[in-house]
Amino acid sequence: MTMRMTGLISGLDTETLITQMISGHKTKVENAQKEQTKLKWKKEAWSSLNTKLYSFYTGALSNFKSVGTYKAKKVESTDDSKVKVTSSNSAVNGVHTLSVKQLASSAYLTGASLQNKAFNTTSYVAAENADVKLSDLKDSKGYDLELDGKSFEISYKTTGPDGQEATVTKTITAQAGSDGTLQSVIDNMNQSLKDEGINMTVSYNAAKGALEFVNNTAQEVKGADGTVTGYEGGIDYTLKTADDDAAKALGISKDGVTVSQKKSDAGENILTMSSAFHVKTVSDTAAAVTGSTKLTDMGIADGTTYTMTVGSGSDAKTYTYTIDQTTTLKSLAAQFSKMGVTASYDEKQGRFFVNSAESGAAYDFTLTADNADAVSKLGLDAASATKVDAADAIVVYNGATFQQSSNNFSLNGLNFTVNDVTVTKDDQGNVIKDNPIRMTVSTDTDTIYKAVKDFVKEYNSLIKEMSTLYNAKSARDYNPLTSDEKEKMSDTEVEEWEKKIKDSLLRRDDTISSLLSSMRTTLNKSIEYTGTDGSTKRYSLASFGINTGKWNEYGQLHINGDSEDAEYKDYDDKLRTAIENDPDALIQTLSSLGGELYTNFQKAMKGSDLSSALTFYNDKQMDKEISSYDDKIKKLQEKMNDVEDRYYKQFAAMESALAELQASQSSLSSLFGTGSK
Repeated sequence: MTMRMTGLISGLDTETLITQMISGHKTKVENAQKEQTKLKWKKEAWSSLNTKLYSFYTGALSNFKSVGTYKAKKVESTDDSKVKVTSSNSAVNGVHTLSVKQLASSAYLTGASLQNKAFNTTSYVAAENADVKLSDLKDSKGYDLELDGKSFEISYKTTGPDGQEATVTKTITAQAGSDGTLQSVIDNMNQSLKDEGINMTVSYNAAKGALEFVNNTAQEVKGADGTVTGYEGGIDYTLKTADDDAAKALGISKDGVTVSQKKSDAGENILTMSSAFHVKTVSDTAAAVTGSTKLTDMGIADGTTYTMTVGSGSDAKTYTYTIDQTTTLKSLAAQFSKMGVTASYDEKQGRFFVNSAESGAAYDFTLTADNADAVSKLGLDAASATKVDAADAIVVYNGATFQQSSNNFSLNGLNFTVNDVTVTKDDQGNVIKDNPIRMTVSTDTDTIYKAVKDFVKEYNSLIKEMSTLYNAKSARDYNPLTSDEKEKMSDTEVEEWEKKIKDSLLRRDDTISSLLSSMRTTLNKSIEYTGTDGSTKRYSLASFGINTGKWNEYGQLHINGDSEDAEYKDYDDKLRTAIENDPDALIQTLSSLGGELYTNFQKAMKGSDLSSALTFYNDKQMDKEISSYDDKIKKLQEKMNDVEDRYYKQFAAMESALAELQASQSSLSSLFGTGSK
């Protein structure tokens, strides 16, 4: 930036002088800013009007052009409590009858209470002896223990002829005999141990329900009195298996276990395996049942598969779920809810509640299982549960019978919501009395009249606003204020000043003029109508008592006989008369005029290089012009800054020159002795 010296030598007010000198450039910048501001305000004004025009186009005008608007029907029923009925425009005028024979209903299955109910409860206890079948062996949680055909490694260290220590490994197979008992496995293992030269025996400890391995390698050492004082010469055996099932059966870790030599009479040479052998027992138990109760604790076998069948015949859908040892009553209910029904387990009531996902016979369901008692233990069997079958609704409309899964019917332009039957049946289900509902369908004059009136109201509001904008007072002498100008005025004065400008921005706007002309011209047209007798006649809005008002209303409409229009309320209500007596002529005239105006609006909103789609004004052009002002203002600002810097440089040079001159004069004065004393 140029160094700015302010009249230190010359005594001049440099800044004021330069400000005055560049005022012309500043005015150009401010004028460009004002024009840009006015353009932005104009776009805002048009955007607001565009919103109202589009709302009129999609709302009131769209309804006005629709034939369906003038075919509205109403229906009156003799009993709304049993059947709620509404009418569409396609309903046939006249009296209709409806009998309700049966309501549509969902299927409901309410289970028996499971609280304090005795169940065949399964438990697993240690086998009393080794005669138990291998196939019956379980652990304490009921998981199978597999031994037959499983291999074990037994290793020990020994000293060879060369005096070097070596590890010897033997493989023993737990092979069952023909009877398939645990004892046969033990016998075969002992024989294998003997055959392999391993001084170890295996037996079954009934008290612990587990196998025991005994190391017999050490020799007793006796004292003088004949008592055993110790053992010597024994070796340690290491027992391992790579088979997961075998390791699980015996409780062996992957690192194996050691059967130590006998060192005292304490019995350290006996290794009792950590996995105990159990067998299944079943008993009747009255237990507290909660949502967390496992199905297997209720005597339902692990792996039981439940089947839910929804519907019947070829349309039936089948869902299955297989339980495991973790399945609880609540988790089973959640699974049922994924099987075409809705289910829950109520802990407070201690029972299942199952219902069909929808009403109607097609959604009826049945629950079965591959285990005979698996359904009864849930309290959901036919003997203990309460079942309400799903059913279709059956109605008789004008003598014809209709059946469907829902209580909501649509017949001949009428929409029914059935709440109760209209018939009385005997114990065998035979109809002994029928009180059909009578429904009277007629033209809804009030609704049609209101639709036309709503159109006129919105049309008038739009015409009035557009006319006000077009005929606004000129604000030619008013421009947007600069910051300096605003500081000299009050907030109210600024607001009033800007309002004058904004109110005038769309004055004599060509687009508004074109729209107003299109709207007025179109709705003043007449339509040729050919009656049922072949005669033709021209109709306009005026034919139905819809007329334009005074000249200064700029084409606003009034409805003769409108009770809310003080000036026109006493005129003949031609519109209501036409709705009731000449509907076809009314429909064709109003829908045709509305359709033409709707088309004109569509054309006016068609996108182009100057405007976006669904926009009545040239928004793209305005955006381009606003953007161009940014460039223009920037260039003018840069030019003003350059001129200002040049002036400051010139004044700085002048101040420097004056300073040098002053210094020279002072030197001369000193030289000739004329300086100040």
